[in-house]
Parts: sequence; structure tokens; C-alpha cells
Amino acid sequence: MNGNQIQFKIGNSRFGKCRYGWMMYNGAYIGTCFEIYGEFSESEVEVFKMYLRPGACAIDVGAHIGDLTLPMARIVGAEGRIYAYESNPEIFNILCANLAINQIKNVKPVNAFVADSPEVETSSPVWGEHAFTGDVWETTFAPLDNLKLKRLDFIKIDTDGNELSVMSSGAKIIQEFQPVIYYENDIRDKSAEIIQFLLNFGYRIFFHPAPIFQENNFYQNRKNFWAPKNIVSLMMLAIPNGKPIPNGLREVKDKNDWWDDVATEKPKK
Repeated sequence: MNGNQIQFKIGNSRFGKCRYGWMMYNGAYIGTCFEIYGEFSESEVEVFKMYLRPGACAIDVGAHIGDLTLPMARIVGAEGRIYAYESNPEIFNILCANLAINQIKNVKPVNAFVADSPEVETSSPVWGEHAFTGDVWETTFAPLDNLKLKRLDFIKIDTDGNELSVMSSGAKIIQEFQPVIYYENDIRDKSAEIIQFLLNFGYRIFFHPAPIFQENNFYQNRKNFWAPKNIVSLMMLAIPNGKPIPNGLREVKDKNDWWDDVATEKPKK
């Protein structure tokens, strides 16, 4: 066992000393990453590090258990601010626990469903990665434009197909602050509308297949659990004028562009 690897279990939940602090986790996918690597999707964190600085403000929609919220909070520091939205009440409780045990005070957790209209479905089955009960839950409707912000540098969105509604709910703050937008794009039927929305705001958009595994992980476990596949998250990086562009990413050609010529292997949720 690596010296960093300190883990224990209480009931159905597991705890571990991870790269950005102590994490309580559950579920087969993200939980596996914390269990065997002590981190989750560090390639996405590298994107955060490119665009976030101490004092920055970011929004994390689909914060889950805080797997990527915690590194964002560490990057922006005590003077920064993260608004973390998670609609599932059970997962939200774990998010809050992870913030509390790490004494994270610069994150505002919100148990709400972010959408551009209350007509959008605001109750969903607990499925996939966090399938704890199979229940359906009701939650609060919260458009991003309701936030009273003085600055906004970055938005991360991972909402299993609701990304366009999330962006539309924040059209005013997107127009005002022109944040970098980093979102999951793994449903082809919904991709074109999202790309067109961002193009209308003057963004340049890039494919970012984010590898889940990296050899230099926190536990120094060099065995790829998913080998021989190269499992990635299908992320898109929307960059406004004046922001740096990462090397090696392919730019979106038009609204119908897709992952066909980008090497990917999507993880199973």
C-alpha cells in the first residue's frame, strides 16, 4: 500500500485520504477511482488550473459528491467562491459531508435542479453511478441567472443531458461575464443545439476527451483498472475571446461536429 493510501469503511460508505483531502464516496465508478487511485479525473482538474486563479468565482453544476468541487475550491483559495449544485438529496448530503470534513468554507452547496424553466423535469430516478435507492426525488428549481454575482470565471456542467437547459438558465450571466464553460457532451442528439448556443455567444469550442486514469496518480497505482481501454469523459471546452487555448485539442468545425475522429472510450455509468 502506498503511504498516501489511508482508507476505512463505515456502513455502506467508504472514506479515504485523497489528493485534495478526505473523501467519503460510494458508487461503482467514481468510488472505484478514489478507492484505487485516490483521485478522480485529474485531467479535468488540469483544465481548472489553466483558467482558475486565487480569488476566482466558478459554478459547478452536477457537483455530485464533490469529486471535482474540492479541487476547484483548493485552486480558487479562501478569497474565491464556488457555487456547487447537486439535485439528488442523497448525493448532496455526501457533498456537504466532504466539504465539512475538509473544512471547505469557500463553497456554497445548493440542493437544486438547474434549468431554464420549471417545466423541465425536476424529479429523476437515482441511477447509474450513484444508484443508492432507485427512488425518485423532488427538488427546487434554480436558474443560474438568479445568482447575484460580481464576477464569474468558469462554469462546469455535468448533468446527464440537461446541459443546454443549464446554460440557457444562465444566459444573462454568460453574456455579462463570458466565463470559460466546460461541459459533458456525450449525447449526439443534443450536441448541435448546445454548440450553436455557444457559437451565438462568440465562443470557440474544443473537444476534450479527458482520461480517467493517469499513471502519476495520488496513490501511485500504475495499473489501469480499465485496460486495455482508454476510458475518458467526453468533455467540451468553450473558450471566450482573450482566454488561452490548450495545445493539442481539436476545434469544433460547426454545430454538427462530433467525436467521430477523436479517440474516445466513454466510461459506463
